[in-house]
Amino acid sequence: MDKNTIKYTSFALNILTKALGSNFKISGLEKLPNKPVLFVANHFTRSETFFLPYLIYKNTGRQIRCLADSSLFKGFLGNFLSSVGAVSTSDKNRDKIILNDLVNANYDWMIYPEGSMIKNKKIDNNKGYTNYTPQRIGDVRTGSAVLGLKSEIYRDYLVKAYENNDEAILANFEKNFNFGYNKKLADLSTYIVPVSITYYPLRPGENKIKNLLTRFLKDIPKQILEEFEIEGNFLLGAEINVRFNDPISLKDYIKNVKYPIDRLPIIGHEFKSNLIIKYFKNKLTYQFMKAIYHNIKINFDHLFAATLFYLKDRKVTILQLKQIIYLAAITIDKLGGSRLNDSVRRDNIIKIFSDEKCKIFDDVFALAKVQKIIEVDQNNMILVRKDAFVDDESFHRIRLENSLKVVLNEVLLLKKPNFVIKHIIKTKISDLGHMVFSDIFARDLENYETDYQSFFDKEMSKNKEIGRPFTLNCQKDNKVKIGFLIIHGYKSAPKEVEDLAYFLEDLNFKIYAVRLKGHGTSPVNLKCVKWQDWYDSVDDGYCALRNIVDKIIVIGFSTGGLLSLMLAANKNIKNSKISNIISINSALRLRDIRSHLVPGINLWNDVLDRFRINRGRFDYIDNDPENPHINYSRNYLSGVEELGKLMSKVEAGLHKIRAETLIIQGDKDPVVNPKSADIIYKKIKNAKKEMFAIDSNRHVIVTGEVKSKTFSIIKNYLAKTKIISY
Repeated sequence: MDKNTIKYTSFALNILTKALGSNFKISGLEKLPNKPVLFVANHFTRSETFFLPYLIYKNTGRQIRCLADSSLFKGFLGNFLSSVGAVSTSDKNRDKIILNDLVNANYDWMIYPEGSMIKNKKIDNNKGYTNYTPQRIGDVRTGSAVLGLKSEIYRDYLVKAYENNDEAILANFEKNFNFGYNKKLADLSTYIVPVSITYYPLRPGENKIKNLLTRFLKDIPKQILEEFEIEGNFLLGAEINVRFNDPISLKDYIKNVKYPIDRLPIIGHEFKSNLIIKYFKNKLTYQFMKAIYHNIKINFDHLFAATLFYLKDRKVTILQLKQIIYLAAITIDKLGGSRLNDSVRRDNIIKIFSDEKCKIFDDVFALAKVQKIIEVDQNNMILVRKDAFVDDESFHRIRLENSLKVVLNEVLLLKKPNFVIKHIIKTKISDLGHMVFSDIFARDLENYETDYQSFFDKEMSKNKEIGRPFTLNCQKDNKVKIGFLIIHGYKSAPKEVEDLAYFLEDLNFKIYAVRLKGHGTSPVNLKCVKWQDWYDSVDDGYCALRNIVDKIIVIGFSTGGLLSLMLAANKNIKNSKISNIISINSALRLRDIRSHLVPGINLWNDVLDRFRINRGRFDYIDNDPENPHINYSRNYLSGVEELGKLMSKVEAGLHKIRAETLIIQGDKDPVVNPKSADIIYKKIKNAKKEMFAIDSNRHVIVTGEVKSKTFSIIKNYLAKTKIISY
């Protein structure tokens, strides 16, 4: 084993993985003991033989040896593998080599107990863990457990033989295993560390690695081509999650049985060793394989595949499928004890309802259709093929031809996700939407509570009720099918649109009044947010509301008006639930010329920050808002800059709007230049649109005396478009 080769190889692999964009997520390394370690891992790809030792060496400096398939030990590759310490599975001395290293703590070792790559991930755990491969159908091999146990037992016997001056035992170890006693052995203990490797997403398809290799290599076997295709996609940016689980101290594991066996008279140490190994090898194998399989990181594909599996005899809509998956994800998270990929975290999985491009759902849904797992009819009803998850494909083709069956096999070993999904599928379909709505709204409230506590300022913060998002008329038994998504303005809070919300509730609509991130807490909060955060606040409200209504009307005031226009522009797809937009004093142009100076001021502040100069900064300006009991009286310039970016984004996207639009603008608005309404009207080219001017010298025309004029225009518009009837 050439240590320099290992260093150079690690350096080369580091460059290669960076060039490829390989996305390794590693956890648990802090648990590794400083004793000899036998790593045991699940085996799904050939590249694990290379990247696992590399990752351990890169992050800990530990040099790992591993077993590799005997077919690889040919020519240059074989010489290379030998130089980095790999040992062929067919090497007659392999067990002696492994034992020597573990007993003496020369090197740590990596072994794959499954015995070969389990490309189908088909594992039965009724009585143990059984693998299904072309080479062998049977229980996971106990060889790694036996080697770990032997190293611990033999080391102990060596120490005791030395202490008892038993030359016969010492000579026997020297002759049969090529190692003897040394003083460091007494302080050593072998540990087994189970390693769980999870890949996400599993997507077949052409990739740069496969194309490059096939260009230079001819007559490549189909099996190797399959590996290039699958593993190439993994290495080119998929998440490869490597979890080092809790170490198992073999000294502690066997001590309660080893102690009485060691005291048996007459019987020799070899027979005693075999007794201990026979007693523990299956139990130990089951324990570490359970740790490996049950510590995979649950991702969106797992929940998607399992949901389809349990829906085999039912038809559901795409929305209902999403609702089941969403509720499963948040329930599993709340129950705790499971490792979750970011794709099923609340903040990410909520986007499956956004009616915009959502990669985590769109990609796997397209894969399910292409591989004929599901069929979708004209009414967006999904039918899962009854034979969708049958192992018809060959072992070496299943990852390409039935990828979701492979994903399903992995998650079927986990009791909690399967129990949760089966339970949710039994829920009344009519209840699913309200359960999702309630959870998203609860999340909205939780986020507000967290922000309010984090940014509370006894001088600047308002009463907590001012900033709290709210809903009206959204009870489960309510049959109303049209909802209003209401958005307040910049430096304001949901309280600003409360009168508007109650007016619309009286017209018998469901109401969701969102809180824009950074608002309703204290002014300094606006230093910490971007315009995308405001958009996400609105989009989350849309995601919630679309689960309980058939149509959504988005109504926004000032900056809220901009966000309503952006929301409609981004949801110009066929199945969007947005039917109408009502834009009130949308801030596309501001009257205050000082707003144009903000980017330059912020750049000046950044320069001062870089040189750690505190004097001369311009962070905010104080102002007198129309509704001081609601609005912030301090305006942070970073927030104004984000508002400017939002204006530009909205103006650039107005041409994409397809929903009917009502534009309302105060003719003497002191904040928003009334030309904003004209620009919006002219740039919306592909939708029905109307524009009304209100005689008012106030900006906030949804409160106070002038609100009656605004509400009257809205009511007339709703009647004219037959959304309501007088």
